[in-house]
Amino acid sequence: MGLKNKTTFCVEGLNQEKVLNKISKEIFLFDINRISKEKTIFSCAYSDRKKVEKCLKSNNFNIVFIKNEGFFYIFSKFLTNYGLIFAILIFFIFYFTQSNLILQYDISGESVLQEKEVVSFLKENLSRNKKEIDLQEAENALRTNFDEISFVSCIIKGQTLIVNIKEKLLPNEIYGEFEPILSTKNGKIKSIDLVSGTLNVKTGDFVKEGDVLVLPYVIDASGEIKEVEPKATIVAEVYYEGVAEHYQSKVERIRTGRVVEKNSITLFGLEIYSYEPDIQFEKYESEEEEVELVDNLLLPLKMKKTICYEVEEVLVETDFENVKEKFIEDAKQNALSKSEGCDKIIEEFYTLRHLCGMTTVNYCIVAEQQIGGNNDN
Repeated sequence: MGLKNKTTFCVEGLNQEKVLNKISKEIFLFDINRISKEKTIFSCAYSDRKKVEKCLKSNNFNIVFIKNEGFFYIFSKFLTNYGLIFAILIFFIFYFTQSNLILQYDISGESVLQEKEVVSFLKENLSRNKKEIDLQEAENALRTNFDEISFVSCIIKGQTLIVNIKEKLLPNEIYGEFEPILSTKNGKIKSIDLVSGTLNVKTGDFVKEGDVLVLPYVIDASGEIKEVEPKATIVAEVYYEGVAEHYQSKVERIRTGRVVEKNSITLFGLEIYSYEPDIQFEKYESEEEEVELVDNLLLPLKMKKTICYEVEEVLVETDFENVKEKFIEDAKQNALSKSEGCDKIIEEFYTLRHLCGMTTVNYCIVAEQQIGGNNDN
């Protein structure tokens, strides 16, 4: 079969020459071959086949056969036979591709949170491809980024990511009119003197700052809950730690004694005089001071003085044993500064840790202290 685009007709009928001459005035015919008195074979361009066929039928010709050849015919046949297959194939490719995508989000359980906030966060931080979504990571991310969430679960159903949220209850939703007594320190409970409310801890318990110590209600003999203002004196052993670090070798910046001073004078915030000599120091540190030149609010004349001190870096080596007592005292003072307000110090101790030319002093003060937030007594 050649690549020439043509259609060959074999026809039977009377007055063939007359009819073919009439057709050829409008349509180019070629390869005309009269086989018999009533049968003729001829060809036309593939694009003209419909017109020729219409003319033949209108003149009552019997079309014995029609034969199409050429690239356009092959292409049209291909589209006819395989177009539907391709359409179906493309449909399934599209279907399976989009079926792996998350197309919508279903958020439930939110009241304080806005659904659009959660959906916006999910769209920005999660892939739309279902296979790339780690549900555990999604849940952790939601808990981390939204303080209002106490519990969340995520599941994928079809092309929907379903997010179930349980929000944290506000204090008045949990306890009603009164708030509980909360621990203000980390420590070990030593004694409890309960006046009103329900204890949530016992002697010997270790508590963290923010833990609930006394609940704002009591349960009466009939089993009913009655709200009360919690009152209690709770004493705990609280641990305060101070740290000091010693380096066997360290670089210190030492002033050499050379100084350069820069001055500027301003009036109403505008600079009216300045003296700025070149600083030739390789390394220096500066201190600034601003003074009123005139004790008069109507004439705010000020001078800004900047003193630049030349420094050099010196490698200083000290043995820890020679300065041990100083660093222990520094760590102790650090711990004492944190323990201000404690009732009684019951124990003090320190530990030393040596590592790669550095010694860390940890000084611990164990103190008795009342804990309990706004309801301390």
